[in-house]
Amino acid sequence: MQELMFLGLFVAALGIGWFLGRREAIKVGVMLAPHGSAIDKQYFIGLNYLLNEQPDEAIETFIRALEVNPETVETHIAIGKLFCQRGDVERAIKVHQNLLARPNLTTQQADRVQFELARDYLAVGLHHRAERLLDELVESGSSLSADALSDLVRIHERERDWQQAVAVGKRLLRERESFAVTLAHYHCELAREAQARQEWPQARRHLLDALATQRNSVRAMLMLAELEAGQGRDREVLKWLRRLAVNDPDFIPQALPLLQSLAAADHLDLLAFLDEVLENAQPPMVATVLARADELNKRAGLAATSRYVLAHLQQQPSLRGLLYLIDLHKDNVEPRGRANLMILRGIVETLLIDKHKYRCQACGFSGRQLHWQCPTCHGWSTTRPLKGPEPA
Repeated sequence: MQELMFLGLFVAALGIGWFLGRREAIKVGVMLAPHGSAIDKQYFIGLNYLLNEQPDEAIETFIRALEVNPETVETHIAIGKLFCQRGDVERAIKVHQNLLARPNLTTQQADRVQFELARDYLAVGLHHRAERLLDELVESGSSLSADALSDLVRIHERERDWQQAVAVGKRLLRERESFAVTLAHYHCELAREAQARQEWPQARRHLLDALATQRNSVRAMLMLAELEAGQGRDREVLKWLRRLAVNDPDFIPQALPLLQSLAAADHLDLLAFLDEVLENAQPPMVATVLARADELNKRAGLAATSRYVLAHLQQQPSLRGLLYLIDLHKDNVEPRGRANLMILRGIVETLLIDKHKYRCQACGFSGRQLHWQCPTCHGWSTTRPLKGPEPA
């Protein structure tokens, strides 16, 4: 079905291009108006190949029949793109290379063809060739420079060359403000590499650059908190975690070990902090609720904790909450009741095994681990924690 659709679009594009080319040739006196020319014959030969289910021969014949002139350049570009989408990238490259060699293209048309040829090279992994063509478009001040910068950034990202990705990304940011989210992650990647080399001041500088690029970068705030914790600077850790709680409380569960460490050192009233977080997060994250339940259990005991968790479960049913409630009561019931609770606990635990905690807002990918870059659509900061009532 997809093959037939491709051929239909291809024939339509070629037909229009052939008609426009022939009309232009007649207009300037290069071709006589009557039918029966060589182009007519080539066109009908191509149709005959198509009817005999010989699509490759038909395509080659149509390309030979289609003249290149200012009115058919877009048709040739479309033909190349169709080849690329079909997976026949070598033929797409051939079409675009032949088109680029034509001397009668306008500057804008030549830029379009060069850009499509660069994308052909990208599709087959010829990054250096694509990079050269895209660099030329950027340096020439082409109207396609923003698109060329976007593809250049993608090349450096694929090669994990974060220094170059940041350099090109800063130029792209002037054209597209929305790129700030991605650029902040590039700074975070540089910081991660600096941390691996134990270059703490440089890592801190990259993370501050990330926040200067995108002021509410969750990843940068978490990494700064972890960095300062490693340096024993608890006041700075608390500063970044408070900022995280204000900007995006849904990610507080990622910082719970740091918060618990601050509380153990008497640098934080964890119960009060979590109350503030839960007040700003609607609906709240289950992990945050259960962390508060742990603190409440230490201070107010089993009965108050049980009431709190049960009230939350009635508003926001969750398997993790139910498991917590079972664990809370399993040691305070008679042996027979405890045996039944343990059976129930096993069932709930089995149901939790395949539960995903995160989902990409762009493509729907879900998993149990947080990815700053979605493994499926490669979007940055598109994966978020799942929240709200769990499905049955």
